[in-house]
Amino acid sequence: MAVRSPQLLNACLLGMIFTVVNPCMAEEPRVTAQDFSNCVPTGNLRGDPENGKTLHVEHCAACHGMTGAADVVVMHMDETPKDQGDPKYMKQLPDEYLYLAICKGGEGVGKSYVMSPWGDFFTEQEIRDLIAWVRTFSGT
Repeated sequence: MAVRSPQLLNACLLGMIFTVVNPCMAEEPRVTAQDFSNCVPTGNLRGDPENGKTLHVEHCAACHGMTGAADVVVMHMDETPKDQGDPKYMKQLPDEYLYLAICKGGEGVGKSYVMSPWGDFFTEQEIRDLIAWVRTFSGT
């Protein structure tokens, strides 16, 4: 398991305070060649959903909600994350996109930088576990 640092927590909290939302961001996921420079999704990207559940509750639910519905009040966000329980929306997102969104953060996939990059925090396996858990919300 990766070492969790107070510096990372401080960076995440600082990111929650300062939010910039670009109204020109595409609604469709976009992945460019540069997004693959540090985070390379390969092979089966679905890990252990039970471990993913534990990680999600600890690190993701505060913004994405317990069921991925983003049904929480988050003061640092101008735009609520999409409902990860919506099968129509989630079918549009390949596992590679979810991997990059977790690893490189929102900005790495053309979304808000409020979602920090977690690639230095989670191991590759933990990212795969999170993908497996997130997919349970929509059944995709």
